[in-house]
Amino acid sequence: MKKIVLRMSDLILHNEDYGKLSYASFYTIEGEVTAFLGLNYSGKELLVQILTGHIDMNWSESRVYVDGCRIRKFVDLQPLIYYLNTNCEGIENWSVAEYISLKDVSWFLSRKVRENLIKQAEQRIEKINVQLNVKKKLRDLTPLERRIVEVIRAEKENARILIIEDECEGMDIESIQKYSDFLKTVIRGKMSVILLCHSTRAAEILSDEYVIFRRGRIVKRWKKNSPYNTGKISDYLLGGTMRQKKNSLDSYARKITPLKKIVYEVNYVFLKDRKENFCFHKGEITTFVITEHRMRQRLFQILSGRISLDGVEYTVQNKKMYSPSILKFFEYKIVSVMRLGNDNEIFEKMSVGDNLMLPSLKKIPLLNYMISGHKIKEILSNELEIETVSSGQITGCLGKNDHISVAMDRWYIFNPDVIILYEPFTSCDAYGVSVILSYVKKMADKGTSIIIVKSNSEYMEECSDRIIDLDEIYKEQ
Repeated sequence: MKKIVLRMSDLILHNEDYGKLSYASFYTIEGEVTAFLGLNYSGKELLVQILTGHIDMNWSESRVYVDGCRIRKFVDLQPLIYYLNTNCEGIENWSVAEYISLKDVSWFLSRKVRENLIKQAEQRIEKINVQLNVKKKLRDLTPLERRIVEVIRAEKENARILIIEDECEGMDIESIQKYSDFLKTVIRGKMSVILLCHSTRAAEILSDEYVIFRRGRIVKRWKKNSPYNTGKISDYLLGGTMRQKKNSLDSYARKITPLKKIVYEVNYVFLKDRKENFCFHKGEITTFVITEHRMRQRLFQILSGRISLDGVEYTVQNKKMYSPSILKFFEYKIVSVMRLGNDNEIFEKMSVGDNLMLPSLKKIPLLNYMISGHKIKEILSNELEIETVSSGQITGCLGKNDHISVAMDRWYIFNPDVIILYEPFTSCDAYGVSVILSYVKKMADKGTSIIIVKSNSEYMEECSDRIIDLDEIYKEQ
């Protein structure tokens, strides 16, 4: 009989940043991975924030049990939970053995004690039957190896509940499958896993079942491959109104095929010990796939002009440029967005209308702006994919999908010749993905060359005109 590890019943809580929980009840099973599904602010993030101790609640009045024992304060739950974080800062110089063995920085340990701890780590890795060099630095690990190390560390600390908040960035399908196989082996008979992941592909591979949230309530527990499942996951995830809106966005079909006209060239880009030349056409959607994080970020920064490197040649409007400033890119209508939905890409204290107008102010005569600025803002905000957003609202008070829509719409209005997007779907729920893809297709129809840099091709297979898989290219050499 399968053992219940964590049980939470009738949780009621409201939080401005993460939504609400309304009589939410669920449980996790030992040896299984339970993925939380739902739109942003559906309650899934709030529950993870509670379990990781970032948001407090009245534990004494809440019904929370681990292995049948009631939890009356968070300090009793804390030792039983391990939060898997692949982006720890300040420890990249640690070896695998040090990271697994030493919970905190412990420079006061004697050399003998430290060597014993490292030896224990080696034995633990051998016992799990993993091929991993314990002397390797964390900064040199592959994305798969980094996650394996985190799971081993959780097992060493005798965690009962492993919380994984991870997009599996930088991992292809094969790596995610290996990660899943390893994870299921380690947690068997030891712990249960809660997965919070915006990547549909990763969630499908890693999880055994879904707990689906909507508007603070848990509306469905969906066991994968169960004959008792009825309907579709999207029916529970979105509800009727949101499903109609999403279907409307998804139904947009491109009306114009890409032209042969080259609008942007970047030559002599040094990647992986060789130089690459790239050209981009008017109205074309190009997706670059690179799993290695540093290389992926470097390519984005070069293409967008965020870093200036000697030897790289840019050609725009038949003019060649070397080491141009970022302002020169903007002048030639080449823009970029690091991560859609990221607060750094919008001005939170400004209104929606002001955010939308900002890139296009040079196009509007000053007198017209002074006389009719408010009307212009209203007209622009009517173009937003999110119908409930008005021009006068302060952007910082809006939700994640609204931020995404504002960030994309401002460039749709600006009508750039080229836009470069880096990992645009990282913080997206199912509706946010549809919002982005709708804008991408509409902008391509207006003649914008769309360049997307991702760690995988998820969500881009159908709408891309070209997918340049640099991993495959370098693998063949």
